[in-house]
Amino acid sequence: HDLAVLYAFCRMADEIADADGYDEATRRAALEAWRAGFRSTDFSGIPDNLRELARRRALPRELFLEVLDGTATDLDAPVRMANRANLDVYCHRVAGAVGLLCLPIFGADAELCAPYAETLGRALQYTNILRDTASDLQRGRLYYPLDELADAGLTPDNFASENDRRQRYLERFAGDTADLFSKAAAALPAQDRRALRAARIMATTYERLLRKMRRDALRVTETRYRLSAPEKLAAIAAGIFAR
Repeated sequence: HDLAVLYAFCRMADEIADADGYDEATRRAALEAWRAGFRSTDFSGIPDNLRELARRRALPRELFLEVLDGTATDLDAPVRMANRANLDVYCHRVAGAVGLLCLPIFGADAELCAPYAETLGRALQYTNILRDTASDLQRGRLYYPLDELADAGLTPDNFASENDRRQRYLERFAGDTADLFSKAAAALPAQDRRALRAARIMATTYERLLRKMRRDALRVTETRYRLSAPEKLAAIAAGIFAR
C-alpha cells in the first residue's frame, strides 16, 4: 500500500510533465502548489495518504522536492543537457530520489543502500532515455549530453538524420548504461537483498530491455522497444531467484 501511494505521486509528476493539453504556466503552477505543500511544516495541501506516509516513514521532504525539480526540467522548451554532469543531476532527481524514498518502504537500511539506489536509478533512467528517444524528440526533448554529441559530430538538428554517427554514439551510451547496472549490482548490500527484491526485479527487467535494444542495433529513433509478456515474466523470475 505504501509503495502504491508513492507511485501515485510519481505518476502525478509524470502527468504534469507530459500534459501537453495545458500550457507551461499552468503546469508550473501545479508543480509550485505541490512544492508549497512539501515545504510547509505539516505537509498541508498534499493528499492525506501521502502526508501520512511521509510522516510515518520519516521520508525526507527534500527528496520529494527533488522529484518535482526533475519534473520542472521536463517543462523546459527545448530540453537539453549540456554535459553528463547535468544529465546525472536530472537522473538523480527523477530516479535516484525516488529510489531513496523507496528504501524505508522496502525496509532496507537507507544509508547503507543509498549508493545502490542512486546507481540503479541512473541505470534505469538511462535505459528510459534510450527507449523513449523517438517520443522525446517529438516533444523537443534531447537528454543526451550536448558536448558528447558534438564530439560525435552530432547536434540536436542532425541527430535524427546522421544514422551512422548516431548509432555509434548510442552504442557508447548503451555501454555506459550496462556498466551502471553492473555497478549497481556490486553495490547491493548482501544483508538487504531480500528487502530490495522489488528493486532487483526492476533492475533485471530494464537490463533485459537494454539488451533487446542493443541486439536490434538501437533503432530507437524508429521504434519504442518493450518486453513481451513472456520476456517480462522471465525477467521477473530471474530477479526473484537471482542469488
